[in-house]
Amino acid sequence: MSESGPANPGRRTLLSGFVAVAASQLAGCGGGGGSGGTGTTVQTPPATGATATDLPIVPLVQGTVDGSGTRVFSLQVGAGTTTFRTGVATRTLGYNGALLGPALHLRRGERVRIDVQNGLTESTTVHWHGLAGLLLIDDPAIGSAGLPSSWGVDDVALVLQDKRFDSSGQIDYTLTANDLQVGYTGDVLLVNGAVAPVFKAPQQWVRLRLLNGCNSRTLSLRLAGNLPLSQVANEAGLLAQPVVRSSVTLVPGERAEVLVNLGTASLGQDIALYASYAATGMGMGSGGGQGEIAAVTIRVDKAAQAGAMTAVPASLPAASAITAPAGATARTIRLDGGMMGSPFTLNGRLFDIARIDMTVPAATTEVWTFTNTTMMAHPMHVHGVRMSILTRNGAAPRAEEQGLRDTFNVDSMETVQVAVRTAGTPSASPLMFHCHILEHEDAGMMGQFITA
Repeated sequence: MSESGPANPGRRTLLSGFVAVAASQLAGCGGGGGSGGTGTTVQTPPATGATATDLPIVPLVQGTVDGSGTRVFSLQVGAGTTTFRTGVATRTLGYNGALLGPALHLRRGERVRIDVQNGLTESTTVHWHGLAGLLLIDDPAIGSAGLPSSWGVDDVALVLQDKRFDSSGQIDYTLTANDLQVGYTGDVLLVNGAVAPVFKAPQQWVRLRLLNGCNSRTLSLRLAGNLPLSQVANEAGLLAQPVVRSSVTLVPGERAEVLVNLGTASLGQDIALYASYAATGMGMGSGGGQGEIAAVTIRVDKAAQAGAMTAVPASLPAASAITAPAGATARTIRLDGGMMGSPFTLNGRLFDIARIDMTVPAATTEVWTFTNTTMMAHPMHVHGVRMSILTRNGAAPRAEEQGLRDTFNVDSMETVQVAVRTAGTPSASPLMFHCHILEHEDAGMMGQFITA
């Protein structure tokens, strides 16, 4: 299978997730067994059988450029085993390896082809969720910002996923009724496929590219000592100005880039990146706060590199946000259902692959209003468009929510208005809009539209 097309990120430097597994193989990498209540508590890994491990660095793959100027990548989907606990081989799936996948480095304006070889015993697609690889789309304007860019040294991706393991050490995706209703949550947090790893960093500013790869868990992340996080990008590209934050909250599928100043730390100092189960919605599913765990330990173990960034830029070469013209077509997408164990729906309807829910003109900007009438938060994701948040409950979006977006949270009883810009070329192939809680979209909280 090959996928090709131009890379057009709009000064997009953050990681876009690509994920794929065969449907019946989700048990190999996607989730965990059942528990009652509103979610499973993530626990600090036990000392018994656990060993500190270096943070696995996501491989950055450049691909090859063929005679036509197309950048070509190859992905092999296959099964393997991964050791999360000493002496236990856990069955997993991965791209070009046993678990997760590489980061494919794309450049704005290039034509790209991705060849996928399926080594599984059944069909797959590079969008089924459960394991994660990354796309890094670069832009010539980014270099002028002077952000950390030595991959694996001062520029690292952190893929956070929660899992549940059965008594034999295998990832368990046996869903209970509660899991189906509010989303699966695990009791062990993995970072780049490792439990509580150590990132050995230089004594300078570093760039953390954060991806919430959980099925349904909303994560709140902060550094020990309340070390500031300077957010410079979200999942769709750079912000116009950095936003200094004490913590960053990410819903499933959401990404953020933050800069951290390790220049004031001592050599040998350990700084924990803490994760907690963020409170959203009304205490269901991705809601309900809990204590923190150390997801990653950042160990300052080397001197600063020559030419390292010395200060956060005051402004960044961000792409323009999408704005809606006067008289733009308005559409309403109501997030509903979920009562008495019923599935969540969009505008009262479950997904039907034979039904096109909307036909949207190509090369146009519309205003889509997402109104959540349910008792829990839903992270919403729209395929194949450029979009920006206009208002949240009638107010302007927070600074870190501005610019281009592709995934955004709609809290319980909340209304979010979004300006949506369709591609210039019509597409008869359906595009999706859906809740990014895996169990919700699987159960039908999804619609599809075409452009004409």
